[in-house]
Amino acid sequence: MTNNQTVWLISFVILLVCILITVILYIYMGQIFIAIILAPPIIHWILKRRNRNS
Repeated sequence: MTNNQTVWLISFVILLVCILITVILYIYMGQIFIAIILAPPIIHWILKRRNRNS
């Protein structure tokens, strides 16, 4: 697996976990946490940037 594929896989897994956490929190609390929704793109950007610098 190439570095680019690894970055996309990690980003996808983090996105799924964050969406799951958001749905669970929405069911129990009735509030959507924006930080949980915005975290995956930021993490993906950091991973891509670090991969490019390596």
